[in-house]
Amino acid sequence: MKKYIPMIIGGVIQEEKLENNRELTLSSDNKVSLPILDKVLAEKVVAHTIDNKLTLNKIVNFLYTVGQRWKSEEYARRRTYIRDLQNFLGYSSEMAKLEANWIAMLLCSKSALYDIVSNDLSSQHIIDEWLPQGDCYVKALPKGRSVHLLAGNVPLSGITSILRAILTKNECVIKTSSTDPFTATALVSSFIDVDSEHTITRSMSVMYWSHNEEISLPLKIMNSADVVIAWGGDDAIKWAIKHTPPHANILKFGPKKSLTVIDNPKDLTAAAIGVAHDICFYDQQACFSTQSVYYIGEQLASFIHELEKQLTIYSKILPKGTQTFDEKAAFSLTDKECLFSGFQVNKGENQSWLIINSSLNNVGNQPLSRSVYIHQASDIKEVLPFVNKGATQTVSIFPWKSSFKYRDQLAEHGAERIVESGMNNIFRVGGSHDGMRPLQHLVNYISQERPSSYTTKDVAVEIEQTRYLEEDKFLVFVP
Repeated sequence: MKKYIPMIIGGVIQEEKLENNRELTLSSDNKVSLPILDKVLAEKVVAHTIDNKLTLNKIVNFLYTVGQRWKSEEYARRRTYIRDLQNFLGYSSEMAKLEANWIAMLLCSKSALYDIVSNDLSSQHIIDEWLPQGDCYVKALPKGRSVHLLAGNVPLSGITSILRAILTKNECVIKTSSTDPFTATALVSSFIDVDSEHTITRSMSVMYWSHNEEISLPLKIMNSADVVIAWGGDDAIKWAIKHTPPHANILKFGPKKSLTVIDNPKDLTAAAIGVAHDICFYDQQACFSTQSVYYIGEQLASFIHELEKQLTIYSKILPKGTQTFDEKAAFSLTDKECLFSGFQVNKGENQSWLIINSSLNNVGNQPLSRSVYIHQASDIKEVLPFVNKGATQTVSIFPWKSSFKYRDQLAEHGAERIVESGMNNIFRVGGSHDGMRPLQHLVNYISQERPSSYTTKDVAVEIEQTRYLEEDKFLVFVP
């Protein structure tokens, strides 16, 4: 099976040139064909500008209109997207459908879109109006051109990246991943479906280039960026850092690990359901996926038994995606290595899950694919050495009340998010992402400062600096 994915510049699908395409092999039987970025196309991207005078209200209404299409199971774009995730990326039908449902949820949540702006930038109005703050009027203006270097392991991260830029009125140049060339193109194509001339549509460009090829043309685009948003592993982040121009801000969403703390639960079933969800969502490909569980309490064996049941249920309600030969081999090798090391190992049918019970400091390879290490801990102090600044993203906890006992220690050791077990994939409005509030990095705050005639709380007279100097009276006005 072979599929052509077009390049989009300024919301316009570029004409296909058969002699100027490349092929990406996503599996042995499936390939995608993508346009190669040539000089003409690169210059077209750099030259494209759009005057975005939309208010936040008009932005949210447009996204909501697009989201209503994604909400319909009859929308052809949604059906094609689900089919592509299954056929080319190996998603189960349940997971592919869930991905499309989440796109609809993000676009249709009007209140949440307003609240994201309000929480990150202090006011939903600050991107539309000059607001009085302190002794000034302040407005948040877009950086300008945002270049998004997307990862392929979590499609929704790309959607989130693009939405943040749209809400702050930035132009988007989106470089897709070789392992997911579908999601960004599907989203922008749905903008075109709704209104091809809309300002948001016209501010979108989508393309692919390889980091391993000649990069003079991608560098033209990188050099035109005002802000770069980089997602992915170590190599992708290093590439982004190396090629982001000095004048541009860069947001890095690099590789992180996440873990779960189970604190002597009364309800073992509820505890196991939460852990199973955090293991199974995206088959542990996401930074927020639980890879290790630290169990504090007396019923570890019973908890593991319950977790086996819940992982088996998840293998049916949210089946794993297709595994490559290498992934299957890594799974089997970890299984054998752990048995050889004397760990207690339990596994589901057809490699559907793997539970490895080992002591605190004994961790073998982590093949992902729903594999989890479980460790008995006597108290939270034994867990803290495994929470590390810059490396640990999400710590999920059950029961929720225990998060209040441990949050200070976890935060001091470097945990960036603390959530209830089973909620790893839900980023609550108002929360941080990798230790920051991303929208703040997508705008420039401009201040219009009040004149000398404006009196302040501390200086109740007009500011006449020349007279103060002539009369040497400065200290008179020091509060």
